[in-house]
Amino acid sequence: MDGQAVVFGPFRLLAAERLLLEGDQPVRLGSRAFDILATLLQRPGEVIGKDELISLTWPKTFVEDANLKIQISALRRALGDGQGGRRYIATIPGRGYNFVAPVRFEKPAEASPAATIASATAHNLPLAATRMIGREEVVATLVSRLSRERLLTIVGAGGIGKTTLALAVAERMIADYEHGVWLADLSPLGDPRLVPSAVATVLGLEVRTENPLPGLVAGLRDKRMLLLLDNCEHVIDAAASLVAAVLSGVPRVNILATSREPLGVAGEHEHRLGPLGSPPTSSGLTAAEAAAFPAVQLFVERVTGIVDDFALTDANALLVSEICSRLDGLPLAIEFAAPRVEVLGVEGLAARLDQSLPLFGTRRRATTARHRTMRAVVDWSYNLLREDEQHFFRALGIFAGGFTVEAAAAVVLDAAKTRMDAIDRLADLVAKSLVVADVSEAKPRFRLLDTTRAYAIEKLDESAARDQIARRHAEYHRQIFERAEVEATARRTDEWLADYAREIDNLRAALDWA
Repeated sequence: MDGQAVVFGPFRLLAAERLLLEGDQPVRLGSRAFDILATLLQRPGEVIGKDELISLTWPKTFVEDANLKIQISALRRALGDGQGGRRYIATIPGRGYNFVAPVRFEKPAEASPAATIASATAHNLPLAATRMIGREEVVATLVSRLSRERLLTIVGAGGIGKTTLALAVAERMIADYEHGVWLADLSPLGDPRLVPSAVATVLGLEVRTENPLPGLVAGLRDKRMLLLLDNCEHVIDAAASLVAAVLSGVPRVNILATSREPLGVAGEHEHRLGPLGSPPTSSGLTAAEAAAFPAVQLFVERVTGIVDDFALTDANALLVSEICSRLDGLPLAIEFAAPRVEVLGVEGLAARLDQSLPLFGTRRRATTARHRTMRAVVDWSYNLLREDEQHFFRALGIFAGGFTVEAAAAVVLDAAKTRMDAIDRLADLVAKSLVVADVSEAKPRFRLLDTTRAYAIEKLDESAARDQIARRHAEYHRQIFERAEVEATARRTDEWLADYAREIDNLRAALDWA
């Protein structure tokens, strides 16, 4: 396959360049997901066993089956497997996986020139684990606006897709900024005073003063970049102060922010993000008519990523449309609900939503209704877990900013006694959309969405186990940073930071508890 382009659907894989294109646009895949896709494309139509896929993707490394499941799930979502009738990777129970779509090979002369992906040093944007649906026109509009407006805030309810939209906009603009595009996720910060230092850390600026804001502004003065401030609402005053200082003191830095409310800064431009469009729930609705609506597209894609033989048909189009309407077109609510089709079926899911989600469709003040809707979805998903799964899930709320399998196994000792047990449970929670997996690196990293984590913490408090779990969390991260201290002088600074800087939010959480 080296030197040839492998073409399937709208995609073109260039193995030698380790590049996947959709049309002429690069698709960002983690290295493991790319290796799995390349292996499947070498033998289209043939079932490749799980053990063989694991040995080819992780050579000379012991890896649990759950890692392969996570990578296959991420790959299916990146390809839009199941969306609009697309079908690429089939699961053959008890055997392995089969690439089922038609494939053709092109000679080098026929292959399109390889597109270039921006250098990793030009941004810190994460790989998209899922495809964005229904926001393409909005992305184009916001890209255009950011070329004219220095501060643009995406405002909307929790779970409506603000971060997904902002990341898609930022991804499109990497090449437009000489000094890159940088994401500062403010959600883990419990103390508003940490906002300037958190942003400085993302940008690699050392600011060692009681008031880091002037130093941050000075460090940015000669830069041309886009700064993405994500999840500003809980530290809104501090975020607004930082933004005002940057806008007034730095001429060539633009800011894209997400928040549940506007920052209220002079020069701010807002984009109010609404829910995904859902079809009218009228009798006689056909599959083709329903499939034109983004909420249905998202629901179908998520279900087909889990249930191989699911398809949107004229027979189930009305029920699917009713489900999307009951979920108010909220992307996170759809993400939570879709996996339940595997157990309940479409009819059962619709009935369960009626029984367990009484707040859906209530007419209250917008922010309150949306907040209660999301809480109801998380509550309902939580109640579908077994008791030991609930214990594991709520204990994960103690982590701030993400965690590894090893951390989960060490901190949640009662529910996950071994690393294998932890990764199996995490894989299950990822499939149920209660945990997010970042599979862009060799070692997967996990996190809870903000709404989900807040809910998990409440449940942890109700269980009276928070102090016990918090102590384990603090002891684990004390060991991590004791090791970091020992290694600080023996390792290259960039490698040392790559391993330990990502745990800074967990360190802050542990210190807050202590």
